Amino acid sequence: MNKALNYSIQLCIVELVLYVGIRLLAPLEAQNPSVVGAAFTFCFYIIDAWVWYWVASRHKDYLTQFFTGTSGLRFLLTLAVIGIYYLTAGPEIMTFLLVFVAYYIITMLHYSIFFSRVTKRI
Repeated sequence: MNKALNYSIQLCIVELVLYVGIRLLAPLEAQNPSVVGAAFTFCFYIIDAWVWYWVASRHKDYLTQFFTGTSGLRFLLTLAVIGIYYLTAGPEIMTFLLVFVAYYIITMLHYSIFFSRVTKRI
């Protein structure tokens, strides 16, 4: 449980820094996409961390399949969020894509680095 909590705290810090950076440096039209990006990545990765803890503590031999499934689910949910935003916002999607992809890539890098280190120690 300590590893999942550690990841959750680190993720909160990464998300907060990214969110504040976009709020301070980006134009006003990037604020809505920033909220959507932060909410999506925060919710997905927090749930993922706790499910990872459950899988790692009970079924270590399934971690490879878990990471593969998580990557696929993350990508499909990302496409769904982009599609829903496009349906609601229309052609103003480019700003959303730039901000949302920034959240996606930064949190994916953090996820990969954190869990590769933790998985090596298991």
